[in-house]
Amino acid sequence: MEMKSKIDEKQTELMRPDSKIGILGTEDAEGYPHLTFISSLQGLGEEQISFGSFSRGESKSNLWERPDAAFLILTAEMEWLKGNARYTHTENTGTVFEEYNNKPLFRYNTYFGFAKVYVMDLIRISGIEKLPMPKIIAGAILTRIFSIFAAKNEHKILRDTGKALIAKLDGLKFISWHGEDGLLEIEPIIQAGPAGTDRVAFFRLPYGDVTKRIPNGAKAAILCLNLQMQSVLVKGIYQKSGCLSLLNIERVYNSMPPKMEYIYPRADKPLVITDFR
Repeated sequence: MEMKSKIDEKQTELMRPDSKIGILGTEDAEGYPHLTFISSLQGLGEEQISFGSFSRGESKSNLWERPDAAFLILTAEMEWLKGNARYTHTENTGTVFEEYNNKPLFRYNTYFGFAKVYVMDLIRISGIEKLPMPKIIAGAILTRIFSIFAAKNEHKILRDTGKALIAKLDGLKFISWHGEDGLLEIEPIIQAGPAGTDRVAFFRLPYGDVTKRIPNGAKAAILCLNLQMQSVLVKGIYQKSGCLSLLNIERVYNSMPPKMEYIYPRADKPLVITDFR
């Protein structure tokens, strides 16, 4: 996929609607990718990416400490693009801030609004592609067949709700890992499904070239969303096994408000927030 250093008009228009899927990828303190659903991601001129923030999650803390990020935009028409950007600053006044809070979803909402706008300098952005849905459906069916033989249930990591969410054929799934240049990459893997309670599996159709780029043993993360915007984020180690790609789950993160937290493994003590930037 060809990458460019500036955002053109078509890319700007694709990123503009609030009804799109926006995924932000950051790096956590242990070096795992961390994926967050942020529908307000959009272009800011030709060389910046921005998003509005109204809740506190791990992704914002990650940006402060490790500013390199990845992003992916998917529209209702199944068109998508991806890229990388570097966090520079936040704004809570000014024209851009006012434009975010004047969006139709927030204009007359007394209770919720964007508290800050995060601004990132663009590193690179891809062209616009269309998801190959017939191949994705075929890949999803093959994933369900072959994952039976790769199932692992030793630690009972995924609860029924999380497993059902990952299993949905009409759900959206995205994988992230560090590329050869050290920057995060994000790709859609809608065909993915659970392989027992301890693994997520996906057949290498479509995008077999993508799985070739993910190193065996790499730290990776998979975000799963359904059409009701329920989500779960799993992190672990990527493994190639025959015709399947596997994520051996080590962590599960509840990425839905109002309480975003790790649900596996459980923390021994409450998290104390000391940084309020």
